[in-house]
Amino acid sequence: MRTTRKVAAALTVGAVALTAAGCSSASSGSGDAQSITIWHNSADNDGIMALYEGFTAETGIQVNLEAIPADGFETAVTTKWATGDRPDVLEYHPTASALALLNASQNMQDLSDMEFVGKSGSLYEQAGNLNGTVYAAITGFPSIFGIFFNKEVLASAGVEAPQTFDELITSCGALKSAGVVPFYESGGSQWPTQILPFLYMADENEGNELGYAFSHNEKQLNGEDSPFVAGLDKYLAVRDACFDPNYTTGTFENAIAEVYAGTAAMTALHSDTYNLWVDAAGGDEDALSAAVGFAGLSKDSATAAFGPGPLGSYMAPKTGDAGKEAAAKQFIEYATGKGYADLIATNEAFPVIEGYDAPAGAGELKLAFKAAYDDGATIGSTGDIAGFDNFPAEVSRLLAGEITAQQLADAMQANVDRASKAAGVEGW
Repeated sequence: MRTTRKVAAALTVGAVALTAAGCSSASSGSGDAQSITIWHNSADNDGIMALYEGFTAETGIQVNLEAIPADGFETAVTTKWATGDRPDVLEYHPTASALALLNASQNMQDLSDMEFVGKSGSLYEQAGNLNGTVYAAITGFPSIFGIFFNKEVLASAGVEAPQTFDELITSCGALKSAGVVPFYESGGSQWPTQILPFLYMADENEGNELGYAFSHNEKQLNGEDSPFVAGLDKYLAVRDACFDPNYTTGTFENAIAEVYAGTAAMTALHSDTYNLWVDAAGGDEDALSAAVGFAGLSKDSATAAFGPGPLGSYMAPKTGDAGKEAAAKQFIEYATGKGYADLIATNEAFPVIEGYDAPAGAGELKLAFKAAYDDGATIGSTGDIAGFDNFPAEVSRLLAGEITAQQLADAMQANVDRASKAAGVEGW
C-alpha cells in the first residue's frame, strides 16, 4: 500500500505519454520456446509472483523476469519500449490510451479469441481493447471508486448513504446540524480531488461510450452541455455544502482516520486503500466493516467507477519469434485459466473471470466493493484521454477558487488536443 498515491493517480488519469516504436528488433524464430521474458512491475504481489513460478512448473518454459521499479514504472517501460526493445510478455496498464500509444494494432498479438474474454462479462467492452480488438488480459480485480462513509454517523443524523450528488448535498445539512463534518476532501494529497468529478459522469459512461467520445474527439470536454463541465460545477456545489474547512490541505490518510473515527461522515477514495482502513481499525477487519460502508455515487444513480490496474494485466508483443509469441499466449492462457484459481486464492481477491469462487470470509466492506462492481460500475470516463496528466493540479486550482469549471475544461481540452495530435490518436 506504500504506492497507493502513485497508483491512484495513474488509475484515475490513465494517460501515458510515449512515442510508439515500430517493429521489434528481435530476430524471427520458430519451434517451441524454452523461455520467455516478462517485463513486470516490482510491486507484483505474492499471487502474481507465484503465477510466474507456476507457469514454469506447468509447462517447463522458463520465465525470465525483468523487474521494472514501481516508482516511475510508466516512464521506465515506455522509455525501453521506445528504443525498440520488446519483452515476450508485458505487464502494463490495460487502458485504450496505453494500447493506442503502444500502437497495439501493429505491436501486440490479438487476444480476442482467447477463452477469458467471453468469461469476463462486459469487462473487455470497457478495458483491454482497442477499437474492438482485445490486446490485454486482466487478472486483477480493479480499483473501485466511490464513497466511504461512517455507518453510525449517518444513522445518528437520520441520513442514508447518498446515491446521487443531489442526495449528497441534501444530506450535508443534516450532518452539519448533528455536529459532524459531512465530507472530508483531500486537497493536500491532490489526486483524490479527481474522484468526485469523474464519479458524476459514471452513470453516463456505460460501455465507456462517454470516455470513447472524449478520447476520439467526438465530444469536447469544454463543449456545450458537457457533462465534464457539469461535473466540475457540481463538485463546487459539494465543496460549498459539504467539505471540511481545511479541504485544500487535507490528506487522504487523514480522511481515512477521520471517517473511521466518526469525526467526518464521508470521503471519496478507491478500494485499493483498504489496507489503510484496516490499519485505522487497529487491524480488526470486523470492526472496520461494522463501522465503515462503501457505495457508488453518480449524477442520477448509485453507480461506481472502476479503474483496471497494471498489476496482473498482460499483453503479448509481436517479437518476430513465432515460438516465443506462441509461448507468450500460452502464459496468458495459464494466467487466466489453470493458474487463476491459485492467483485469487493466494491474494484473497475477487475474481473478474467467471467460474471462480470469491475468497472465503471476505468482510462486509470488501463485499461492498464487489457489489459496486457487479451493480454496473463503469470505467473512469477520463481514464483513456491523452493529455490528462495535469488534471489533479487543475482541480486543485478549481478547489481553491483560482479558476472556474469552464476555464478548467478549456485548459484540459487544449492539452488533450495537443497530446492526441502528437500521439496520432484516431479522431485528431
